[in-house]
Amino acid sequence: MQLKFTSEVLAFLFGVLVIMLTFGDCHINPTIGNLDTIFGHALWPVMDVIYPLATILVFLAYGNVKGIGGLKFNAKAVLPLIAFLLALFLISVDDVSQVLNLGLTFPKTYWIAMMWLYPIVSFLAFFGFGVANEKASK
Repeated sequence: MQLKFTSEVLAFLFGVLVIMLTFGDCHINPTIGNLDTIFGHALWPVMDVIYPLATILVFLAYGNVKGIGGLKFNAKAVLPLIAFLLALFLISVDDVSQVLNLGLTFPKTYWIAMMWLYPIVSFLAFFGFGVANEKASK
């Protein structure tokens, strides 16, 4: 896998966004700070929308950079995309529940598992999507 400056910057941005999503909400310990407060309490609902959307955009931009000539949506590229979107939904399900007023709550073990699974699945899917687009463009 050949990295260029643009793809390296996108990979760095993706990593930052994954960290912000993973640790943006405090679900397991009240003493852990909430990264959403970086922008202030008034902006945290906005950030809960911006983080996932920015992560999706960076994910797709990385695939576009790796797949010279645009995104390639073949089976090898769609599977990592679906895995990433599923992981993103699972880490953001509390925010979705709050917006839709569903009142869903999840146990501490769910959040501990998601704090491990989301970054792992996201990074594997991110680089897998890039590789699939790179191979499809050759």
